[in-house]
Amino acid sequence: MNIIIWIEKYGLFFILLFCLGIFTPDFSNKISMMDHELDAVTDGLAGSNMFKQLFWIFLFLFFSFRFLVNQGINRFKPVVINKMMILLVVCIIALLSASWSNYPSIAMKRSIFQVLFCISVSLSLCFAIYHKSIEINLKATIVICIVMVLFAIISGAGFNESYNLAGYLKSKNTMGINLAVLIVISHMWIKSFEIESQSLTLSLGFLFVLLLLTQSKTSIVLCISYFLIIQLSVFKIKTLMCILSVAFFSVFVFIPGISHLTNDYQHVALYVDADFFTGRGIIWDALYYDLGFFDKITLGYGYGSYFEVGVIPFVLDNKYSFLQYISSAHNGYLQLLLQFGYVGSLFIFLFLIISMWNANNKYFCAALILPILQNVTESSIFRDANMAWFLMVAIIISSGVYLVRERTLDKI
Repeated sequence: MNIIIWIEKYGLFFILLFCLGIFTPDFSNKISMMDHELDAVTDGLAGSNMFKQLFWIFLFLFFSFRFLVNQGINRFKPVVINKMMILLVVCIIALLSASWSNYPSIAMKRSIFQVLFCISVSLSLCFAIYHKSIEINLKATIVICIVMVLFAIISGAGFNESYNLAGYLKSKNTMGINLAVLIVISHMWIKSFEIESQSLTLSLGFLFVLLLLTQSKTSIVLCISYFLIIQLSVFKIKTLMCILSVAFFSVFVFIPGISHLTNDYQHVALYVDADFFTGRGIIWDALYYDLGFFDKITLGYGYGSYFEVGVIPFVLDNKYSFLQYISSAHNGYLQLLLQFGYVGSLFIFLFLIISMWNANNKYFCAALILPILQNVTESSIFRDANMAWFLMVAIIISSGVYLVRERTLDKI
């Protein structure tokens, strides 16, 4: 088989493996304490290593070139470009934030990575749909994921000391959300692109058993919620997703931003206990205090310029507190506020919600329940190469390609 066509067909498979953390497995003994920091593996993926840089640069250059010269996908090009523009606007906002960041080089570097990531995921998905290779990409990914988990269990490193399945990753929570997203995204594509495969359907059942073994309550609830929500009509699902999105954005971003302008600073951390959601109350309170005290609530600190810059943020720099080890806001909406302020966050939110409302497939709309709810307790919106952000990009692009495919079938 021509190597170029082979990469076009299966590039999505390698991207899935990367986002699932399969290229950077951890077969050491698991420690339950690591579960308090969901981003342990994601941070490793986002580090500046040669493999990561070469991997994404190669995929970006390859798929960009093939997208331009391959005439067979002409019918997909207008809608894919349109959808990618939504993602690129978000990336441009991130690039602009480098101008007011205290770490402009870090902001630029992480913004450029997001450009490479969004374009590579978008185009690899477009080619996989064009070549009708979604099924084999999913099958191969699921098989390797299951094999890696089983190998971790057999080697004695699959469970932490509390007997939660962490598999080949450091945290059972990371394993949980990865499995939940893989189940949902597989079902979403199976139903939307009419893939008939009994073995693939059965494998999703096995993945769900592994998900239960992680005992990651949030991920299990999110996965079950998706399968309950798809019983509703498209309009009801879209309405529900919009209500939830607007509600969470208002609580965590809009209200703090507006109230700060009126000198009556209000935020959710003022109304919850310090140990709310296993310590998130104290984390949120510290971060909202930081934004208000240093007057950063309007524009934020810049993309990727608050956590993991080599310096512990002032309000977290307490050697007697666990806060010094925090590497995310443990809330995606608050993380947006930290990076872009309420001005940039509002633009990003509007672009994403417009794209969400334009989706006319109930499976794509229902899958949004994962990133919308998961970001209440964890940070994955526009964050590195984790599975929850991969899901959001996949939903945006899939919804566009799905419409083109349906129109083509109608003409036939």
